Amino acid sequence: MGQSFGRELGEQICTHKTQLIFGISLALVLIVLSIVSLTVVEPDGPTFVIVVVNIVSLLAVLVCFSVAVVVCTRRSY
Repeated sequence: MGQSFGRELGEQICTHKTQLIFGISLALVLIVLSIVSLTVVEPDGPTFVIVVVNIVSLLAVLVCFSVAVVVCTRRSY
C-alpha cells in the first residue's frame, strides 16, 4: 500500500513538470527578493535574522527539489 502511494506520488511529481518549473522560478524570485532586501535594509537593521531566514528557505527549496529528482530517477529504472 505504501509503495503504490509513493509510486503514484512520484508519477504525479514527474508528470507535473510545470509545477516543478513553477517551484524553481518561485525559488529564484525568493532569492532575488532576499538579495534585494539584504541590500535595502539599513546596516544597523536585523540583517542576521534576514540571512538566517533566507538560508532556511533556500535549504527547504533544495530539499524539496532533491526529493523530487530522486523520486523521478528511482521511478525510471
